[in-house]
Amino acid sequence: MSAELAHNVGATDGETSPRSESATPELDRESEENLLLVCHDCHRVIDDKDHIKFFPEEKLRDLKKTHERRIEMATASGGLTRTAVVRVGANIRGNYSIASRKEVAETLFALNYLGLVESQWSGDFTCQIQGHVGGKGYWDSAEQRIDDTLGRVRQAVEQGDVEHISVFPFAPIPLLVYLGSELDDKTTTKIFQKHRGPDAGWSWNATSSPVDFQSEVLFEDREAKEVVLVCELSSPVEPGNIPSEISRLPRHVLRPVGETPSPVLMASEQTFNNFAIRWRTLLAETEKKHPLAERWHLISSAPLSAAVEIGRSFMRNSQPPVAVYERMDTGYELALEVNRRGARK
Repeated sequence: MSAELAHNVGATDGETSPRSESATPELDRESEENLLLVCHDCHRVIDDKDHIKFFPEEKLRDLKKTHERRIEMATASGGLTRTAVVRVGANIRGNYSIASRKEVAETLFALNYLGLVESQWSGDFTCQIQGHVGGKGYWDSAEQRIDDTLGRVRQAVEQGDVEHISVFPFAPIPLLVYLGSELDDKTTTKIFQKHRGPDAGWSWNATSSPVDFQSEVLFEDREAKEVVLVCELSSPVEPGNIPSEISRLPRHVLRPVGETPSPVLMASEQTFNNFAIRWRTLLAETEKKHPLAERWHLISSAPLSAAVEIGRSFMRNSQPPVAVYERMDTGYELALEVNRRGARK
């Protein structure tokens, strides 16, 4: 694609000269300040008489400044951090959801990240999960989709093409936990959260007050062979929805301090980091209090990013396998298992 020089304020006077009515006596219309570097199609659009009203002088000037800042960032010492983007999409409550390429690009660029393009990899490792929760073979099929995607990521890491991973997840909680458990723990990874609201995207809210978390233990039994882990972030977990066969097992519960569990709880990155620390602490305490446990059960009501982090936190070589449950109409039902020793593909 070739670029063309275009004028913000038209080069000449007259009704047919775009935005010429904005000219001031001191403006040099051939100066760098008044020139734009655009593709042929964009040049035609901004100067078309039917479109000029959508592209006034001030808007074009702002667009130029924004683009110049991006170029400056990309070419400055150190440049942008190249990252491999892992997008996961699935049907959630009847609707298919996945982060758009535009959303991803805007989110990454604001953090000085750039999707990997300088190799055989596209820089976008997309995992599209088909089917619906409750469908025949859904969990096994979805696990395989995730395995295939992360297999490509690992291959890129091994070849030296990937040193940083950015995760934009949309899927049922058990699959996000599985995704986290299978992510490469040796590669720097950043997990993003889709926020709620008409203009909300995937960027963390820097002005949101951070939330901390605390845990409590119910039904302590040091000799127990099985333990239940409960994560209450998006909503409280009603005890009556926990399967009866595990309802009287020792239970470690994590919830926010001074806040009611809410879908918008995970607004800031500091809140996310606080959660990650407290969750790992809870797992360490569970190991210490229940050294004979051979199996953990996870019941979680959590935002997308937290669900991935839950899975990342399990230690395969020292912690037991974890049964992960999905919230269904009649309560929580077993969906899949993570942290199987030696099971990583």
